[in-house]
Amino acid sequence: MELRDIHSVTRWGIAVILGITFLAYSGHWWGKAIAHEKAELATYKSNMAAKVSEHQAVQKRTYALEIRGVGIGIYHDHQSEIWKLIKKKSNDFVSIYSRDPKDYDASVDSREISRDIKVRVAFQHSADASVAYWPVPVFAIAPPKQPSDVGAADNIVNGRNAATLGVTLFLWQDADNTTQAQSMIERLYNFFDENQQVPQALIVSEDGDVTRNGLRVAGTPGLQYGQVVPTIYESMTGLLVARSDRVDRYIRPYAIDETESNQNKNTDMGKLWAFYWNRDDAFTEQYENEQSAKGVVIPKSPSTMSTAYWQAQLPTLWKTISNRGPGNFEPSPWLPIRWGQHQVKEFDAAPVLGYLHRPIKAPMQDENGKRLKPASQTKALQAAWVQALDTLPEGQKPVRVFYDSTNNPEA
Repeated sequence: MELRDIHSVTRWGIAVILGITFLAYSGHWWGKAIAHEKAELATYKSNMAAKVSEHQAVQKRTYALEIRGVGIGIYHDHQSEIWKLIKKKSNDFVSIYSRDPKDYDASVDSREISRDIKVRVAFQHSADASVAYWPVPVFAIAPPKQPSDVGAADNIVNGRNAATLGVTLFLWQDADNTTQAQSMIERLYNFFDENQQVPQALIVSEDGDVTRNGLRVAGTPGLQYGQVVPTIYESMTGLLVARSDRVDRYIRPYAIDETESNQNKNTDMGKLWAFYWNRDDAFTEQYENEQSAKGVVIPKSPSTMSTAYWQAQLPTLWKTISNRGPGNFEPSPWLPIRWGQHQVKEFDAAPVLGYLHRPIKAPMQDENGKRLKPASQTKALQAAWVQALDTLPEGQKPVRVFYDSTNNPEA
């Protein structure tokens, strides 16, 4: 009995020891398994984060704005006429226009009329493709001006009136009087980066002898009657750029189906239309008063409301709208009301004509502002060209390259 009990106790003791050992081993194994899973999960997350980061980097590098409208006019020609002249000339190193003064009209009035026609053409073929009844932000470029001049911002209302864009609303987003467009295009891209709901924007430029004549220092000689080869041909350009993904995300799901009428003040669109023009008049008055306070003798407003002023007024508009429609639409500075289905259809109807890529700068000066030697200029252009090609989607390449040597005559 005692021996049997001792054996029993021994067996139980061994079982307990084995059990404890098994549990200890199991706990160790389980801990290692959990640690391994955590390590695998951490590695997976790290790999996914790296892939997402790489995808975002590629997307940012190759991302380009859709071009939905293009208007261009130079001298007496516009749109496809310019391309026909380039093909007819078939010479990459000379102007498509005559260098003989006898081929040009002597009248300054004639040149001014030609300039006005180019303004109309540029706006008609670009801004006309924008969505009606929604305030489109505009970036304007013009030559250097005098302190008393309104400057590039004035081109917006001039273009709107010249092209008779009766149902198109504009906002003065940015304006610069300069001879280079690159910085403005960079600002256009930064604008889209910083304002995630903006679906469209317009960028316009104007230059030429007649345009610069109107911005010269008061009292200095202006253009004279006589046949001369223009120093700078009258040239106007308009580009309507867009982000269709933003329409799909922020606009399309909430669009309402209502009759297209900007005069019906019972609808949110009618209220926005009336509010826009009321505030536009108030902006003009405020702007001119501010200019008078600064000592401007004859103050003049650009006649297009600034974006900052417009968005500051929106809380007043929001108190009056119904915001009825599908989904949970939240009015915002860039989308103060829902779009109508007719506006979405209008956006969809504008074809994608091409893409505007981020500008790549090839510096022609060193860090001290000294002009690079020809060999260094070539290297700078080559490096910039490689960088520019890297912005294209994989497998794509440029078909034609246009190079402006205006400020680099030895190129």
